Amino acid sequence: MCLTAQDSLDTPLPIQGIADNSFPADIDSAKFFEFYKKEDIDLTQTNNMALYYEVFRWYKTCYRYSGSSDKGIDCSGFSQMLYKKIYGKDVPHGSYSIYPLCIPIKDKSKLQEGDFVFFTIRSKSRISHVGVYLQNGQFAHASTQAGVIISNLSEAYYTKYWYRGGRLKD
Repeated sequence: MCLTAQDSLDTPLPIQGIADNSFPADIDSAKFFEFYKKEDIDLTQTNNMALYYEVFRWYKTCYRYSGSSDKGIDCSGFSQMLYKKIYGKDVPHGSYSIYPLCIPIKDKSKLQEGDFVFFTIRSKSRISHVGVYLQNGQFAHASTQAGVIISNLSEAYYTKYWYRGGRLKD
């Protein structure tokens, strides 16, 4: 069953120093902070809070091949939507189509918030999965099994299929 992050969390945390009115009206600030705390993401380290708001809104949205709506979305549709909404940049729908538009990043330690992360899951010679890097090895993506989630590049599965990161060319 696909849920939203706001549906799946129910323990409010006290929020100090941040007024609720600074949040988008559709986001419960307590659930937002609880969610990222569970994901081990330090929001004080972000350069673009809008990226984290949008990932939160889409969390657990169901996976649908070639999907690009809240009824179901695939990995490239999710990455495409984030780039359009957060950065105002158009990228194609198709993980293998996005990569040529990027400056390749081989070293994971060089990744920056908002970079693409690419994987060769179905074939070692063709990119078949993409996500958007957040911080500390964490990236947001649409998984075929769980929908939109946050995963870590150090997980065995993603280490096995890692191809490269990519920073969109200007």
